[in-house]
Amino acid sequence: MPSNVILVHGYSVRSLDTYGQLPQQLAKDGYKAEQIHLSAYESLNDDVTCDDLALALEGRIKTLERAGLKLADTAIIAHSTGAIITRRWMMNRWKVGATLPSHLVTLAGANHGSTLAQLGETQLAHLFRLISDGTAVGLEVLQDLDYGSEFLLKLNEEWLDAYSSNAPPATLVFSLIGDDHSGLINQLFWQTHENGSDTTVRVSGGNLNYRILSYDQTAQKPQLLLKQLARPVPHLVIHGVSHTGTSGILGADADTMATLVYPNIRQALGAKAAADYDRVASDWEQRTLQWSEQNTEHCNSTIVFSLKHPGGRNVKDSLILIKDQSAPAAGPQTTPNAIAMGEAQAVLNVKGSIEDRQPIQNNFTASSVSFYVNHARFTKSYPHTVQILITSGCTEITYPPTLYTVEANSDKSIRPNEFIYVKITLDRQALGTYVTVPLSKGPDVKKTFPPMPT
Repeated sequence: MPSNVILVHGYSVRSLDTYGQLPQQLAKDGYKAEQIHLSAYESLNDDVTCDDLALALEGRIKTLERAGLKLADTAIIAHSTGAIITRRWMMNRWKVGATLPSHLVTLAGANHGSTLAQLGETQLAHLFRLISDGTAVGLEVLQDLDYGSEFLLKLNEEWLDAYSSNAPPATLVFSLIGDDHSGLINQLFWQTHENGSDTTVRVSGGNLNYRILSYDQTAQKPQLLLKQLARPVPHLVIHGVSHTGTSGILGADADTMATLVYPNIRQALGAKAAADYDRVASDWEQRTLQWSEQNTEHCNSTIVFSLKHPGGRNVKDSLILIKDQSAPAAGPQTTPNAIAMGEAQAVLNVKGSIEDRQPIQNNFTASSVSFYVNHARFTKSYPHTVQILITSGCTEITYPPTLYTVEANSDKSIRPNEFIYVKITLDRQALGTYVTVPLSKGPDVKKTFPPMPT
């Protein structure tokens, strides 16, 4: 096992007791107090971003290294938002060839965001924070946690690229998450009792086995391209464990931590080489498969669409449809049944597979839209056709429709408990905004345009 452990908490934490029984379990495994480092950071300031916190983590790590910490023999155990802060810090280090930790274990890591991000941005949340502890809500961190945020899109693509490169990070990475959202208080808001979640993070949202599909309309021959990890990340769903509290994956009581959570952390920290890592991955895959088969209503997957113009500008007005083969083609008759989402609309017409209150549009980026689907029902109606229609608001600017089909059991079909990103680069056709008219044709130079002169 690594010589040192750094613990990183999640969003809104304000005291070091958030780590619960985890330091005691590490101590029972032989770790001395000086080998365990507890993090504390500010997440409830509206001006602090996850990028800020990753840079601040770098400063503290450098201080520990100067004091003798050997980072290559150090594990980081990160909970919830702490996972994306740690992963952003790791990518920053990897780019410059700096030393990385030996292990990263994410506990209910918000690796792809959280449904609670938008709830945390509401006026009710602002009032609650102000009255309860006199703080802000941490608006920038919540923005980073929103599904399909620019922060998450960038981080997760860089992560895949890094681990798929010729010199991937040496860190052994693991993801653990619970499934319990049964508490009475969790029933107050739909976001805290979604199927397939631990009250705060979806099982799919914590899973570091994810893929990115991309489709570029401007390419000579547009096709659906795939990025994925060559080696699966060990991912485990622990039944009966929630996000926090006495049954939490962090902060749990002594019995829950000792019997349900820590044995899996210990298994992860005990992996030293590729063969060990693959054995853990195989074990956790079988255990999670068993969980999925026993909990079909909670075995769900998330699809995030990100629409961009060439050069990266966001798309403001769109209609996204995911259809099975029995669904009608998109057209005027489809639009009134679309789910209105501000500047975007989305429809999923796949025989009842979409979960309640879906899809979700990113609060800050209208062109990021996520669908949360029940995996069993979604897979029964393959093949699925994805159709994306764009309106510019300007008759002189047009877009060809995006249309592609995903077959069952292909490398692009959705997998159980998985997040999948679909990046669409649109062919913005603006030829109609510009004309040249030969003076020899005697044009009426005093006539205003548009319509454009001929």
